[in-house]
Amino acid sequence: MKQAKILSQIEKAKQQHTLVEVYVKKQTGEFEVGYPIVSDHRWLIIATVNAQGQFAGYTLFALKRIKRVRSTTPYLKIITTYQDFFKAHEQYDPFQLSEKETTISQWSKQLLPKLFAALTKERAYITIAGRFDITPVDQVVAATAHHFTCLPFDPLTYQHGEPVILAYKDISFLQFWDSADLLYQQTSEKLSEKI
Repeated sequence: MKQAKILSQIEKAKQQHTLVEVYVKKQTGEFEVGYPIVSDHRWLIIATVNAQGQFAGYTLFALKRIKRVRSTTPYLKIITTYQDFFKAHEQYDPFQLSEKETTISQWSKQLLPKLFAALTKERAYITIAGRFDITPVDQVVAATAHHFTCLPFDPLTYQHGEPVILAYKDISFLQFWDSADLLYQQTSEKLSEKI
């Protein structure tokens, strides 16, 4: 019943193009803010907005790990005010991250395979949390129907660890195509040029 209520809130926010707060189980007091783009019976992708109201990338959530979704809170009203300011001053999306939103919206069927195919193709950096014990920042290098392989990444030393295979079913949330991904991609390119 609870999952049906969460899905209906997400669909309503999608239709009205309104911000939502998404709370994940076992992440006390923490939540993500964004616009729902694509969802199915297992997954949700939102266009994430940071605390200053700027576009910050995308986040994938496992619906079974979502504790609560809110759409009318004082915090969201403040974020909307910030957004209006940044949009008026053309600073809402400084890294042009929203350009990928049309690609994501076409993934309504086979959401996860298409997402991981795109992340693998770009060797994208992700921030991930779930039922596993690895560093939160990883680079996606391969994907299958039920698992993906990533290289744990240390943002302080810019070193990759040994490959780790993770199951999709263990994901709580995953952030991708954000400003951190751009930073790590550019830094990796510069480091490889010097070697």
